[in-house]
Amino acid sequence: MAETGTYVYAVGRELDGEVLSGLAGVGDAAVRTLAHRDLMAVVSTVDLAEFGETALRQNLEDLGWVERTARRHDEVVRRAAAITTALAPFRLVTIYRSDDAARDRIEELYDDLSAALDRIDGRSEWSVKIYGRGQAMPTAPVMTEGMGTGVAYLERRRAEIRGRQAAAADQQALADQLFWDLVPAAAATRRLAPQDQRLSGRRQPMVLNATFLVDDERSTEFFELIDALRARYSTFDIEVNGPWPPYSFAVLDKP
Repeated sequence: MAETGTYVYAVGRELDGEVLSGLAGVGDAAVRTLAHRDLMAVVSTVDLAEFGETALRQNLEDLGWVERTARRHDEVVRRAAAITTALAPFRLVTIYRSDDAARDRIEELYDDLSAALDRIDGRSEWSVKIYGRGQAMPTAPVMTEGMGTGVAYLERRRAEIRGRQAAAADQQALADQLFWDLVPAAAATRRLAPQDQRLSGRRQPMVLNATFLVDDERSTEFFELIDALRARYSTFDIEVNGPWPPYSFAVLDKP
């Protein structure tokens, strides 16, 4: 008989397990709910031949496997988030030896989970990424009369570097101001490291990467503010995505 474990996607309140029945989770395992006190965990029973410690070390090096698993994990979290006002997603491949072991861990985390659910209740996460559209660089200085060609080239290169640095600093300061203009519209915020252009798929550099926890009833207000800021900060492209389950604001450090 295959050895199995309990894969935990998320924990929430007032989750109707019947709504999730028939949903396939990671590894095509059926999704179900697991009750503990006033909390409900969204779980699947998984084969440890694929999700056990030894197998995971190999599978996590397979980008195709990771992508498939992450996509299915996210699909389950989204479906569960749609039927409750507060859901705390767990990290990818959070697995326990049994349902009882999962309940024990939820009991250990109960206070933190309850606080997280209180914090995100009735709120969703929105991603805001800001890209610089690119500005003309300062004109290189004209070669000084009597100055040797090599010296003039070095002076020109230094001036170009100083100009780029000054332009980048000005652009970052403007992006910082835009971020603070958005803060009052959110219940909580997090700034993330800007993505490399190879990941963003954009030619323009990303100057701000942030997430905002927004009350669902204030989402229209949030979008109206974004539109106003697009007009005010015309040198930026502002990309907004969401609403998402509040991964950035509910995932525990050690689920």
